[in-house]
Amino acid sequence: MEASCSLLSETLSPYQNFKYALKSKDVQRQYPSLLNRFLSFVQLQGEIEQKCNQLYNLAKENNQLLQSHLIKYCIFQKERVRKNEISEGTLRNYLKAIKLFFEMNDIILPWRKIAKGLPTPKQAADDRCPTIEEIKKLLRFQDRRIRVIVLIMLSSGIRVGAWNWLKWKHISPIYHQNTGVLLAAKLQVYVRENEEYFTFVTPEAFFALKSYIEFRQLHGEKITGESYLIRDTWQKLDKQHGHRIGLAKFPKKMDSEGIRRMIYDAWKIQGVLETNISGKRNHEFKSSHGFRKFFETQALQVMNSSNVEFHMVPTEIDIINSDEIDNY
Repeated sequence: MEASCSLLSETLSPYQNFKYALKSKDVQRQYPSLLNRFLSFVQLQGEIEQKCNQLYNLAKENNQLLQSHLIKYCIFQKERVRKNEISEGTLRNYLKAIKLFFEMNDIILPWRKIAKGLPTPKQAADDRCPTIEEIKKLLRFQDRRIRVIVLIMLSSGIRVGAWNWLKWKHISPIYHQNTGVLLAAKLQVYVRENEEYFTFVTPEAFFALKSYIEFRQLHGEKITGESYLIRDTWQKLDKQHGHRIGLAKFPKKMDSEGIRRMIYDAWKIQGVLETNISGKRNHEFKSSHGFRKFFETQALQVMNSSNVEFHMVPTEIDIINSDEIDNY
């Protein structure tokens, strides 16, 4: 009884309060990292939870000093914007995680004053979408998963974060009523989330996915409606005896971060993206988000803009789209 009373009397730590507000898996992964940038900038010590305790105490004891640290952090990041290391929008994304931490811990700060000196985000990004020739190079990549991912993203406009939810049961082929020809496939995105919606993929994308699913079945995976569309790879053959082996029976989901990195690596291996001499990753197009931009460009040529907008509205799930994150 005493132990249960003790647990009830314990309050959540500042970091636990912060984590409580992180809903989607992508935000859960990205926000602590973005917050930790500021914690390191202020030179707080220890693990992230210990740093958050120190930051909370600083906010309570010396709010003015905290404001000075925030403004200095903004000045530092503005210099990175000037050097084209990050964009104006990325700087504001960095502050979202910090602001959420203080809001969840009832720390009041003059955010309007802090935002006064921030550069205005550009209405349209300078980056372009990949060309058809560049996409063709990527589709020739040896990993068959790349073809599936690219064709689905190009034809549906989904964000890379959507792959965390996509399962075999979420895609439904649509056939012509009279001829039986495949017209498209309906794709349900963010199922059971507030942002749930549907879109469509081309027959080419669906056939590529179906072929990939059949390949997995051939090697022993039991495919059900709950099977994730993209999974890990496995050893296909027993090198000594030359026959298929059953490691495919134990699938592991490939999450959005793994897919993001796989796409980025494929672009580099195919010789389309290159890291410049200074080591910066500033490219003419975003390795993952470029597919979405390609979809928007192509769709606007044949679709009503309001219908295209339906697929392009930002969601809470994909609240982060910084330059550094999207390079992978």
